[in-house]
Amino acid sequence: MKKNEIVTLRLRHQLVIGLGLADPHQVVQHMGAIQAQDYRSSLWAIGLRVGDEGACNEAIVEQAVLDKQIVRTWPMRGTLHWVTAADARWMLHLLAPRVVKSTRGRYRQLELDERVFDKSREILESNMAGGRSLTRTEIYQLLTEGGIATHDQRGIHIIGYWAMKALICQAPKKNRQDAFVLLDEWLPGLPELMGVEALAALAERYIRSHGPTTEYDFASWAGVTISDARRALEMLLPQLQQAKVEGDTYWFAETEGPLAPLKEGTVFLLPAFDEMLCGYKDRTALLTSAEMKATILKNGIFKPIVLLDNRAVGTWQRTVKADQVVVSFSFFRPLSPQEIRLIGEKARLLETFFEKEVVVVS
Repeated sequence: MKKNEIVTLRLRHQLVIGLGLADPHQVVQHMGAIQAQDYRSSLWAIGLRVGDEGACNEAIVEQAVLDKQIVRTWPMRGTLHWVTAADARWMLHLLAPRVVKSTRGRYRQLELDERVFDKSREILESNMAGGRSLTRTEIYQLLTEGGIATHDQRGIHIIGYWAMKALICQAPKKNRQDAFVLLDEWLPGLPELMGVEALAALAERYIRSHGPTTEYDFASWAGVTISDARRALEMLLPQLQQAKVEGDTYWFAETEGPLAPLKEGTVFLLPAFDEMLCGYKDRTALLTSAEMKATILKNGIFKPIVLLDNRAVGTWQRTVKADQVVVSFSFFRPLSPQEIRLIGEKARLLETFFEKEVVVVS
């Protein structure tokens, strides 16, 4: 196995190439979790993996949220992800305590102690009971009225804390703002995996959807220790395969059917924070060190990337207006007119997903 084959296999296992799954719920279930701090980008991350190209749009993904099939919350690494309703609780209980523990120092800086958290819980429970959703602005106002300051990121840390504690989760947007509900009311009575069984289930889901991948990739993605990552993977040895690539051991699930090489000139427009980048600790199969600096910014932003065949050739940006979406590019190297034409044609296919005219600018 070579590095370019790793990328092609990852594209296949992540449903970027080949037939996607039937609906957003199946996609999120297959992926385990999809990074989602950039809301509109995360809709495209799901949409591009649904069915044949053009089979999905933003409304279809958001309907899965309304139908309580998928939910946006903070299950791992203190970062927003899409997970299925059935996975939300056990992933939170498995992964979030480590994040909460690692954030204690920041809580102390912000003077967020147990008294503040307990009081904020009372405010959230009393005002959300009965299925009421509250926007972030409404929550901040209620906290302030209850004597809890929300400045200097105190408010978002309180919200994140109680999301990781499985008290609240995000609901469908309200007046175009993020909104929150009580998790037990929004997703009542779903079964959970526990302990080692949960860790092994997460590892299997990750390898099948992200492989080939190393143990360090899994530990980084899930936010677990390398010893826990190794323990989980060892439990899966009979089910998974391994291959050595340039001295590193890669884990992957058996691929159904032969892996066909990508057709020359195949273009993919991946969204910001896509799992093809965020899903791995080692990203050198896709980007050089110089390209990484242009793609992954110091403030933690992962730009949307353009793939030509199985290599990144640049980043792209979309600006959503009332009646159109403007798409522009920044390439890592000079491209031929043919390559630029293919990329532009791919961008115009986004019209189906955004349900607006796409205008490509040079």
